[in-house]
Amino acid sequence: MRYTKRTLTFIFAISLFMGTAAIVASAQNRGGRRFHRPVRVYYVQRDPFWSWNYNRYYYDPYYSERQQRYYLENRLRGNRRELAEHLEKYNADGVLTAKERRELEDDYKDVNRARANLNRYRRNY
Repeated sequence: MRYTKRTLTFIFAISLFMGTAAIVASAQNRGGRRFHRPVRVYYVQRDPFWSWNYNRYYYDPYYSERQQRYYLENRLRGNRRELAEHLEKYNADGVLTAKERRELEDDYKDVNRARANLNRYRRNY
């Protein structure tokens, strides 16, 4: 009598565990066939001046100058491209709203600021 309660509790716990395991196993097998496809990882290094573990041009004055000029030219190029896209989009219907005009003014300011930064850098170096 003393061990009967413990034995029945142990058997109930084992059966409960086995039932749960069976339900989980059947739920995992549901869904038909499995396809294991390989995972492709692409790494594109967009910045030519920065390598994976260190900036190899940090201590060289010539290369740091080239790097700074590259960044300034790239910023100017991006601002010009954005301005051209906005001009094309806003002039398509022939009407400029107030919001479009503000955005174009902002784009012109960005282009002028980037051009001034590049010219100031070229003047100093």
